[in-house]
Amino acid sequence: MTSDDLRRAATARRSLAALVGLALAATSACGSGSSSVTLPEAVPASAPPAAEPTIPAAPTPNPSPAEYVDPVFQPDGNRLADGNGLGAGFIQQVTTKDINLGGIPTWVTGTSTPDGDVWVVALADGTVYGYQIPMGGQPLPVEITGGRLAPGQPPVLAVQGNSVRLATTPANAAPNSVPVYLTGNRAAYVDNLQRLTVLEPDGTLWRPDLEVLPDTRVMQISPEKVLVLAGPTDRFPHSALGDNLEATSVVVVTVGVNEVETIYRSEDEVIESIAPLLADADGDGIHDVVLTVSNDSEIWIVVVSSTGGGVVAMSDPADRLLGWRQLVAVGPFGPSGQTEIAEVLYPDAQGSVRFLSLSGSRLGVGASRTGYRSHEFGARNLEQAVAADLDRDGRVEVVVPTLDRQNIAGVRHGPDGAVDMWHRPLGGTLATNIAVLTRPDGTLSLATGTVEGSLRIWQ
Repeated sequence: MTSDDLRRAATARRSLAALVGLALAATSACGSGSSSVTLPEAVPASAPPAAEPTIPAAPTPNPSPAEYVDPVFQPDGNRLADGNGLGAGFIQQVTTKDINLGGIPTWVTGTSTPDGDVWVVALADGTVYGYQIPMGGQPLPVEITGGRLAPGQPPVLAVQGNSVRLATTPANAAPNSVPVYLTGNRAAYVDNLQRLTVLEPDGTLWRPDLEVLPDTRVMQISPEKVLVLAGPTDRFPHSALGDNLEATSVVVVTVGVNEVETIYRSEDEVIESIAPLLADADGDGIHDVVLTVSNDSEIWIVVVSSTGGGVVAMSDPADRLLGWRQLVAVGPFGPSGQTEIAEVLYPDAQGSVRFLSLSGSRLGVGASRTGYRSHEFGARNLEQAVAADLDRDGRVEVVVPTLDRQNIAGVRHGPDGAVDMWHRPLGGTLATNIAVLTRPDGTLSLATGTVEGSLRIWQ
């Protein structure tokens, strides 16, 4: 099948079904305790199933609405995984499952279904593959309906029970926009004219009078409110995230009533990000907005009230000429479980994982460890670092690529500072986001794709 045969399409939901058998080759992969799984033929998302008689299923009364999953782990942008430990054991001991993709992957998205974990991989050319892995079983190629993606576009999954499909992306969405699905089946996204757009179920479109950053992620505050970065400017040609445009304001939009509130304006600086974090950083029970703010010489972390109360706290500046600051997550990183902000300082080079705690209006560095690279200069992929408890010790660690990008490490803030708790090989050089899924029983699974064209899964 050629690329001309694959067209973007929005199809009706179909149950997830295995298409082909799996040929297993039990050979050693990188590192001991790994198994290599080679698929006889990859199955693209739009490949038709084999012809066979089917029995229509009885209609389900009042079906539950779809849940939506994308490579940003939470709809609020906070890369903090719920759950504790892998399902099969400690990450240091788990046997990996490796899949040969036959191309370079760019994004991985996973979800848990009653029949097992489902991982969906988008290749650089927009081809999409799906694999289902029952707990303790081996990967099976499965059909993921919904068509081909635009090159570089992250896959968003619509999940209902065992049914997994690609969510339909509006035709006028900007290439880098990932829709957010809100109450009433509304889709909020950035269109190709740099406008925040809401698509109603009946096809009606509405837009506030607002110029947004072209590649801003639409973050969800509540079922009725979204947050975007707006007021693009090229006053500082930083280019760390793909272009010379940076935002100058943070805007909250109430969906359906066209209400716009600016909660932060950077004045002479810029917001050097495409996806701020929404989390309760100060312990008052209300989400704050955590931002990276910079000028031509310095760069800060700033915490802003999401209710319009202004700046809550600010870090000391770092030298902007040496690189930028990548926000990872807000969570219980402190030695006694205190809330801290995890970042990677200078993630394009000799990156340092740092843990910042709030004291009054100041963010101070509680611990730091150097030797990680969680971003490629110019890439819009900010998901190469996450936070999760993958080693079953009850403590959340920052999961981040090592400097050579051929391993992932778990960095924890312990009583004696930042500690590298474990390393695991990727089987190649990291090419995708680091994807984590949480099962109903609270256990986790992790997947990464490599430049060499493989998908490695820790279950």
